[in-house]
Amino acid sequence: MSNQYYHIEVFQDLILVTLRGRWDMSTNIQYLATFADTLNARRGKAFHIIVDMRSWEVPDSEFFARMKAPIQIDRRNQKIEIWLEDDKTVADHIAAKFFNEQNFTLHRTKNQDSFIRQVDSVFSGETKAYILEWVSRQVIDKQN
Repeated sequence: MSNQYYHIEVFQDLILVTLRGRWDMSTNIQYLATFADTLNARRGKAFHIIVDMRSWEVPDSEFFARMKAPIQIDRRNQKIEIWLEDDKTVADHIAAKFFNEQNFTLHRTKNQDSFIRQVDSVFSGETKAYILEWVSRQVIDKQN
């Protein structure tokens, strides 16, 4: 995943997002457009979002200070969001800015065992198996 900083995958009512590397404004705009298209394709159906953002870096002040207005993405039918982070992940400002008025719960963890417990408490059967397989195949490119 050395040249691709994000990947969005859809499985049933899940949107699985992988974020990697050090982003700039251009990368963020491309991602947000793709992400918004993915959410719009749900056409009013309920969904869950799982994000693997290990080794994802967004320069906090320089990057988001340039955003003039909050980004509006329709998440009315979202049920839950789970973030798998690591020590390089810089996302506190995103959680504070975009998740304070949502009607769903955001769960964050830097521990894969805790992530698996959270998945286990929300999902079952084929969906849980798919998430566990998905997160196990996520390769972290240390070069980014």
